[in-house]
Amino acid sequence: EKEMADDFEHIRKRMELMRNDSTSPDTRVADYLQGIVPATTDTLVQLTLGGYFAAGRIWVLHSRLRYFDPEKRRSGLPQDVAALVEKLTSDSVTVTLVNTNQLEPRVLDVQAGGYGEHQFTAVSANGKNTPLQSPLLTVRLAPGAGSRLTLSMNRYVNRPTLVQPWNRALQSP
Repeated sequence: EKEMADDFEHIRKRMELMRNDSTSPDTRVADYLQGIVPATTDTLVQLTLGGYFAAGRIWVLHSRLRYFDPEKRRSGLPQDVAALVEKLTSDSVTVTLVNTNQLEPRVLDVQAGGYGEHQFTAVSANGKNTPLQSPLLTVRLAPGAGSRLTLSMNRYVNRPTLVQPWNRALQSP
């Protein structure tokens, strides 16, 4: 909650900078406003992906998880799906996934790492432990349902990829 409050304060300050900008379009460099963009994603990345962006010349995502919407064939959580990373250990991540839609089921692909660089070795849910050997996991959520998953993993064992999951073989428990 504190992190989210800090993010909202950041947004308010950046919006104020934009409102008070005294330069005109013909007197500033094209990327001038990039330094005061109000968008902030760090807390969202930490809480949903268990990750962070490594800053430098190029932003690189270091995360335990990444989500895909197989129905719409796009990166990110499907509509009406929420995710909260609750715990990280050296070889596991615990995440709660919830379908907030009370009428429609949802399906999402969960990837081990921002670029599939990790490998899931097991998933524990509802007292059941299922072995895996895959960088991908398909999760089906009933309407209004949620599940806490503990995903065991080997980290940094796969070659990183930007290939979308529907172009790779998926393994589900």
